[in-house]
Amino acid sequence: MNIRGQPADTRTEAQKTALRRLLEDLHRRYPHALIVGHHDLNPHKDCHCFDAVNEYKNLQPT
Repeated sequence: MNIRGQPADTRTEAQKTALRRLLEDLHRRYPHALIVGHHDLNPHKDCHCFDAVNEYKNLQPT
């Protein structure tokens, strides 16, 4: 959450790097898997901190 109490991306650079590495490894193993954020699975959730589909678009199935 940000100072206004709204959802915010609070991941550190180290967390972002670790997540990208994990997703790259998973993408190599499961190249047809779609990467989505939890908000994409339940749009009624308040948290829409970052767009996983676009952030990892180079790891999406073709």
